[in-house]
Amino acid sequence: MADWTGMQPRPRVKVISSGGVVYRVENGVPLFLLLTSNKRGIWCLPKGLIEENEDEVTTAMREVREETGVSRVKLRGKVGQIKYQFGFRAKTFDKTVHFFLFETDQADAKVGTEHDAMEWMPYEKALPTLSYPNEKDMLTKAWNMIQAKANQPKAQPPA
Repeated sequence: MADWTGMQPRPRVKVISSGGVVYRVENGVPLFLLLTSNKRGIWCLPKGLIEENEDEVTTAMREVREETGVSRVKLRGKVGQIKYQFGFRAKTFDKTVHFFLFETDQADAKVGTEHDAMEWMPYEKALPTLSYPNEKDMLTKAWNMIQAKANQPKAQPPA
Protein backbone atom coordinates (compact mmCIF):
# COMPACT_ATOMS: atom_id res chain seq x y z
CA MET A 1 0.00 0.00 0.00
CA ALA A 2 1.33 3.38 -0.95
CA ASP A 3 1.21 6.01 1.74
CA TRP A 4 -0.55 9.09 0.34
CA THR A 5 -0.58 11.07 3.59
CA GLY A 6 2.45 13.13 2.60
CA MET A 7 0.90 14.24 -0.72
CA GLN A 8 -0.13 17.86 -0.65
CA PRO A 9 -2.72 18.89 -3.23
CA ARG A 10 -1.26 21.48 -5.57
CA PRO A 11 -2.67 24.94 -4.94
CA ARG A 12 -5.13 25.92 -7.65
CA VAL A 13 -5.07 29.38 -9.17
CA LYS A 14 -7.90 30.78 -11.28
CA VAL A 15 -6.73 32.88 -14.23
CA ILE A 16 -9.00 34.78 -16.59
CA SER A 17 -7.76 36.09 -19.91
CA SER A 18 -9.39 37.67 -22.89
CA GLY A 19 -8.44 37.77 -26.53
CA GLY A 20 -9.51 38.46 -30.04
CA VAL A 21 -10.06 36.76 -33.35
CA VAL A 22 -9.09 39.67 -35.59
CA TYR A 23 -9.98 39.72 -39.28
CA ARG A 24 -10.02 42.08 -42.22
CA VAL A 25 -11.66 41.57 -45.57
CA GLU A 26 -9.43 41.77 -48.64
CA ASN A 27 -10.97 41.21 -52.09
CA GLY A 28 -14.01 39.69 -50.42
CA VAL A 29 -11.94 37.19 -48.41
CA PRO A 30 -11.71 37.40 -44.61
CA LEU A 31 -8.08 37.20 -43.47
CA PHE A 32 -7.27 36.31 -39.85
CA LEU A 33 -4.38 37.67 -37.81
CA LEU A 34 -2.17 35.02 -36.19
CA LEU A 35 0.90 35.53 -34.01
CA THR A 36 3.95 33.33 -33.71
CA SER A 37 6.84 32.97 -31.31
CA ASN A 38 9.98 31.47 -32.83
CA LYS A 39 11.41 30.12 -29.62
CA ARG A 40 8.20 28.30 -28.72
CA GLY A 41 7.30 27.51 -32.31
CA ILE A 42 3.66 28.23 -31.59
CA TRP A 43 1.03 30.07 -33.65
CA CYS A 44 -1.75 31.60 -31.57
CA LEU A 45 -4.42 34.27 -31.30
CA PRO A 46 -3.76 37.52 -29.41
CA LYS A 47 -4.83 37.25 -25.76
CA GLY A 48 -3.79 38.23 -22.25
CA LEU A 49 -4.74 38.62 -18.63
CA ILE A 50 -7.64 40.79 -17.57
CA GLU A 51 -6.30 43.68 -15.51
CA GLU A 52 -7.98 45.48 -12.67
CA ASN A 53 -10.94 47.65 -13.69
CA GLU A 54 -11.14 46.05 -17.15
CA ASP A 55 -14.00 44.07 -18.59
CA GLU A 56 -13.48 41.18 -21.00
CA VAL A 57 -13.96 43.28 -24.15
CA THR A 58 -11.62 46.05 -22.97
CA THR A 59 -8.91 43.50 -22.22
CA ALA A 60 -9.35 41.80 -25.59
CA MET A 61 -9.04 45.13 -27.42
CA ARG A 62 -5.98 46.15 -25.37
CA GLU A 63 -4.24 42.81 -25.93
CA VAL A 64 -4.93 42.96 -29.67
CA ARG A 65 -3.48 46.48 -29.75
CA GLU A 66 -0.41 45.58 -27.65
CA GLU A 67 0.37 42.33 -29.44
CA THR A 68 -0.45 43.29 -33.03
CA GLY A 69 -0.52 47.10 -33.23
CA VAL A 70 -4.10 46.89 -34.55
CA SER A 71 -6.00 49.67 -32.80
CA ARG A 72 -8.93 50.25 -35.16
CA VAL A 73 -11.29 47.40 -34.43
CA LYS A 74 -15.04 46.94 -34.51
CA LEU A 75 -16.55 44.42 -32.10
CA ARG A 76 -18.56 41.86 -34.08
CA GLY A 77 -19.63 39.69 -31.16
CA LYS A 78 -18.42 37.19 -28.60
CA VAL A 79 -17.01 34.03 -30.15
CA GLY A 80 -16.95 31.99 -26.95
CA GLN A 81 -14.59 30.88 -24.25
CA ILE A 82 -12.09 28.13 -23.74
CA LYS A 83 -11.00 26.52 -20.47
CA TYR A 84 -7.87 24.54 -19.80
CA GLN A 85 -5.48 23.68 -17.01
CA PHE A 86 -1.74 23.80 -16.82
CA GLY A 87 0.82 23.23 -14.10
CA PHE A 88 3.51 25.78 -13.40
CA ARG A 89 5.86 26.07 -10.40
CA ALA A 90 3.96 23.52 -8.27
CA LYS A 91 0.60 25.17 -8.83
CA THR A 92 -2.32 24.15 -11.00
CA PHE A 93 -3.78 26.98 -13.04
CA ASP A 94 -7.42 26.88 -14.13
CA LYS A 95 -7.48 29.22 -17.09
CA THR A 96 -10.48 30.68 -18.88
CA VAL A 97 -9.98 32.72 -22.04
CA HIS A 98 -12.84 34.76 -23.51
CA PHE A 99 -12.61 35.40 -27.25
CA PHE A 100 -14.26 38.20 -29.20
CA LEU A 101 -14.54 38.75 -32.93
CA PHE A 102 -13.03 42.00 -34.16
CA GLU A 103 -13.06 43.41 -37.68
CA THR A 104 -10.44 45.90 -38.76
CA ASP A 105 -9.54 47.81 -41.90
CA GLN A 106 -5.96 48.19 -40.64
CA ALA A 107 -3.59 46.08 -42.74
CA ASP A 108 -0.40 47.64 -41.39
CA ALA A 109 -0.22 45.61 -38.21
CA LYS A 110 3.01 45.62 -36.22
CA VAL A 111 4.01 42.74 -33.98
CA GLY A 112 4.48 43.52 -30.28
CA THR A 113 7.34 42.49 -28.00
CA GLU A 114 5.86 39.15 -26.90
CA HIS A 115 5.93 37.57 -30.36
CA ASP A 116 8.33 37.41 -33.27
CA ALA A 117 6.03 37.63 -36.26
CA MET A 118 2.46 37.65 -37.40
CA GLU A 119 0.59 36.99 -40.56
CA TRP A 120 -2.81 37.61 -42.11
CA MET A 121 -4.15 34.26 -43.35
CA PRO A 122 -7.32 33.02 -45.00
CA TYR A 123 -9.32 30.55 -42.90
CA GLU A 124 -8.09 27.54 -44.94
CA LYS A 125 -4.50 28.36 -43.98
CA ALA A 126 -5.10 29.78 -40.50
CA LEU A 127 -6.93 26.69 -39.23
CA PRO A 128 -4.08 24.17 -39.73
CA THR A 129 -1.50 26.80 -38.71
CA LEU A 130 -2.91 27.49 -35.23
CA SER A 131 -1.16 25.36 -32.60
CA TYR A 132 -3.92 24.85 -30.02
CA PRO A 133 -7.04 22.77 -30.77
CA ASN A 134 -9.23 25.00 -28.57
CA GLU A 135 -8.09 28.10 -30.47
CA LYS A 136 -8.86 26.27 -33.73
CA ASP A 137 -12.41 25.88 -32.35
CA MET A 138 -12.62 29.62 -31.71
CA LEU A 139 -11.39 30.35 -35.25
CA THR A 140 -14.01 28.03 -36.74
CA LYS A 141 -16.76 29.66 -34.65
CA ALA A 142 -15.55 33.10 -35.76
CA TRP A 143 -15.50 31.96 -39.40
CA ASN A 144 -19.08 30.70 -39.07
CA MET A 145 -20.15 34.04 -37.53
CA ILE A 146 -18.59 35.93 -40.47
CA GLN A 147 -20.20 33.58 -43.01
CA ALA A 148 -23.62 33.85 -41.37
CA LYS A 149 -23.44 37.64 -41.44
CA ALA A 150 -22.24 37.69 -45.06
CA ASN A 151 -25.04 35.37 -46.15
CA GLN A 152 -27.90 37.21 -44.50
CA PRO A 153 -30.61 38.01 -47.00
CA LYS A 154 -30.56 41.69 -47.89
CA ALA A 155 -33.60 43.53 -46.59
CA GLN A 156 -36.07 44.25 -49.36
CA PRO A 157 -37.14 47.89 -49.68
CA PRO A 158 -40.81 48.33 -48.83
CA ALA A 159 -42.98 48.15 -51.95
